[in-house]
Amino acid sequence: MRLSELDPLIPIIKLREELLKLPKGYSFYEDELVDFLSRRRWPESDRRIDRTTFWRWRNDNDIQHQKVFSRLDVLKLCQICDHYRIDGTRSEYLAIMKKKQEVVLNK
Repeated sequence: MRLSELDPLIPIIKLREELLKLPKGYSFYEDELVDFLSRRRWPESDRRIDRTTFWRWRNDNDIQHQKVFSRLDVLKLCQICDHYRIDGTRSEYLAIMKKKQEVVLNK
């Protein structure tokens, strides 16, 4: 499966279901992922996410520097993409991530 075959606005839950159908260890290349995220971020235009933005999103989700991404990485990056698509800010996103981390640590 290629990400380009999917509707870029597929809900995260449906995307997760599609990704779970893939063989364990299946991965996506950076260019394909950036194309998908660009279409998800700006579905009405041909704008493209620049590398700096992509790297920041990756760093904000603790995704290691790499050129190949896992299914979980795709889901994390789609979540941050959706946050920005609805006019969320970076500080809001980082606060959400911090709260999630605190919940995990408190368990």
